[in-house]
Amino acid sequence: MKENKTDSKLGTQHAHGKLAKTCTYPKVKFKLKFTDYAIEKFMSSFGVPARVRVFTPFDVSRQSTLKGLRLCQYLEGKKKYFVLSYWYNGKILHLTIGQFIPGIFGVKQCQDKLHDLVKTHCNDKGHWIKDPKQTIRDQETKITKTVIEESAKLSVNEVIVRLCKANFPKAKREGRLTSDSIQKKCKDLIGWNWRTRHLIYVDDRRGHGQVHFKANYHKRTAKPSDWDELFKKFPSNHGIVKDKKFNPNNERSVYDSDLGKVIIDDLNTGLVKRYIDRKERSFGKKKNMLDSFKTLWAFAKDNNLFGDIIPADPTKEITFKRPEVSRSPGTIYNDRRFEMHELKKMFQWLVKNAERYPFQAEVILFEMCTGRRGEETMKIRKSFIDHSTQVITLPASITKARKTEYVDITPPVDFILKQLNKHLEGTHKGYKFLDWLFPTTRINKKKLHDDHYVRSDQCRVKDVRGCWRALMKETGLEGAPKMLRKTFSSIAKLELGTSSKARALTGHEQDATLDIHYDKTSRSKAKEYAHQVAKVFNFDKASNE
Repeated sequence: MKENKTDSKLGTQHAHGKLAKTCTYPKVKFKLKFTDYAIEKFMSSFGVPARVRVFTPFDVSRQSTLKGLRLCQYLEGKKKYFVLSYWYNGKILHLTIGQFIPGIFGVKQCQDKLHDLVKTHCNDKGHWIKDPKQTIRDQETKITKTVIEESAKLSVNEVIVRLCKANFPKAKREGRLTSDSIQKKCKDLIGWNWRTRHLIYVDDRRGHGQVHFKANYHKRTAKPSDWDELFKKFPSNHGIVKDKKFNPNNERSVYDSDLGKVIIDDLNTGLVKRYIDRKERSFGKKKNMLDSFKTLWAFAKDNNLFGDIIPADPTKEITFKRPEVSRSPGTIYNDRRFEMHELKKMFQWLVKNAERYPFQAEVILFEMCTGRRGEETMKIRKSFIDHSTQVITLPASITKARKTEYVDITPPVDFILKQLNKHLEGTHKGYKFLDWLFPTTRINKKKLHDDHYVRSDQCRVKDVRGCWRALMKETGLEGAPKMLRKTFSSIAKLELGTSSKARALTGHEQDATLDIHYDKTSRSKAKEYAHQVAKVFNFDKASNE
C-alpha cells in the first residue's frame, strides 16, 4: 500500500491489535510525523474509487495537547488542513485549526493555537468542558456585528446627499429653510461645481424653500432630473469649476474635499476649524460656512445618523472674530445715510426712468418710502394687498423675523401702486394675470401656460442692480440699496421720537426683552405712525405743488 511508508523522516508504521484468524499479518496503521518537512512532502493515497478527502493521524503522545490532531488532505487542489477531533457532550466533534501553508502556518502556529484552545476549554484532566466551535462562532458574531456597525457609519458626503434629498429641513422648527438659505448651503456643501448650474431655488407660499431641477428643453444632452442623477453625473471631486466670475478664488466644496470622506461621527472641532481657515476668507464667508456645518450636524442628529453614542457638536466651540476693518467694499456704506435732497433727487429719477427699468424702479421706491427690506419687497404678491383696509400684509413666510408684519398704504405707497398699474395697462399688460406685485421682464413666454412656473420665483424681480447702478451714475450719488432702510429708520425715529415706534414700521428685531413683552404697538397706532412719517416722503405731491 502506498500509505505504508517506512521513511523515518515522514512517519512510521505501527502494528497493533490481535492477529485476525484469517490474516497472517498484523494490522498496520501509518502515523505522520508532526514536522513541517514531513507534512510538506507527504501525499495521501485517495484510493480507488478516489475519496474526496483523507485523514492522516500524527505520531504524537496521547498525553500531549496534540492528541486527536490529524492532517486532512483534499483531492481537489491537494490542500492540507490541521483538523482536531475531540469528545464533547457525548459526541465526537471536529474543528479545523488552520490550513498548512509552509512558512506561514505550520506546526509551530498550529501547536500554539491548539495550546490556547486546550488551556481555555479543557479541565485539569484534559476533558473538554467548553466547545471551541461555539466560542469561535460567538467571536465571529461579535466581529460581524462590529463590522456592520462600522459599515453603517456614514461619511460626511453621504450625510450631505441625504440632507439634499430631505430638502434642507429646519433645525429648530418644522418646515424647510428659505430658498436663499438653501442656495447658500448648497454653495458651501456641493457648490463650485457644475452641479449647482442644474438647480433652481424657489419659495412656496409658506416661505419654505424648494429645490427644482432645470428642465431639459433642448434634449441635446442628458440633464439630471433628481438628486441621484445629479451626484451620479458629478461625483465627488469631479469637475471643479475654474472660472474667474463663478469661482474666482478656486474654492472647493465640502463634497469635493477630503473632509467629505471623513465619517460623520469623527467630525470634530479641529477638522471643521482647519477646513474653514485653510484659505483667507472674509468674516461673512466664514460665518456662512460655519452655518452650513451647523445645518449638516443638526440634520444628522435629528435623523439618528450617528452611532449609539452621539458625539459632541464640532461647531459649538467655533467662533470668528469680526475684523476691525472689513475688506468688503460694501461696508463703507454701513454708517452712511442719504440726505433729504438726495432722496428727492433719487425719487425724481426713478419716476422719470420707470419705463426704462420697469418694476425695478418701483422696488427701490417702495424700499425708500417704507423702510422694508429688499428681499421682502420683491416677494410681495398682489393678493397680499387689502384695499378696503389700506394695508399690505407681509406673511411670516417672507419676513426675516418669520412673523406677520404690515405695511400701511400711505400716499407715497399708493403712488407706487399707481405707477405699477401704469405698466400693467401699457407695455406690460400681459403681466396682469401674474400675482407678483413686482414681476420680472425676463419671463419665459413659452412657459406661461405652466401654472407652477407662473407662481414660482422665476417670474418676479430678484435684484435691482441694473437700475441701481444707472441711478447712482446718472444722479452722481454714492450708496447702496441697504442705505434706504437705514435712512428711513433714522427719519422715522426723528419724526416719532422713539426707536420703538420706528421699529413698528420697519420690522426691525426688538433690542431688549422689556421691549418684546411690553412695547406692543397696535395696528391703529402703527397706521398713525406710518402716515406721520409718510409726509416726509410725499415727494410727488411736493413736486406737483
